[in-house]
Amino acid sequence: MKRTIFLSIFVLCFFGCAPTNDPPTPKEAAPEAPAKAEEPTPTPTVLSMHYMDAAAALAADDLDKAKTSLAALAKESTGEMKTLAQAAADTGDIAATRERFKALSAAATAMELPDGYAVAFCPMYKGGSKWVQKNDKDKLANPYFGKTMLTCGNFIN
Repeated sequence: MKRTIFLSIFVLCFFGCAPTNDPPTPKEAAPEAPAKAEEPTPTPTVLSMHYMDAAAALAADDLDKAKTSLAALAKESTGEMKTLAQAAADTGDIAATRERFKALSAAATAMELPDGYAVAFCPMYKGGSKWVQKNDKDKLANPYFGKTMLTCGNFIN
């Protein structure tokens, strides 16, 4: 019995790995490259001051100023930052702006920060949320809760 099983496995492996006699399929011709492709605009590596202006405006409960800053950030950005900033700018109320600002901040905190700025963290907003603000250890300005809980959080770098 063992011999039969071993022989069956051997035959399956041997013939299963054997080359086939099927004719080769012709390869598709590679598409021609454009004559001269424009290089994409590089994504900025240093976070824009428009982001910090939006964070400060949200901390002050100033929806109009926040939306203006977010629209300016979207205008000067590319890729994900542009999409996220525009989505935050296009909201109708401050709660929705803050929610979309959280997604924007996730991308922003991964960027190089200007001198004098740091990442802060609020453990209470939607499972914990980061943002970037001026690195003044005595003046935390939480954009997620605004004046209601302005100093909720701490600097994490």
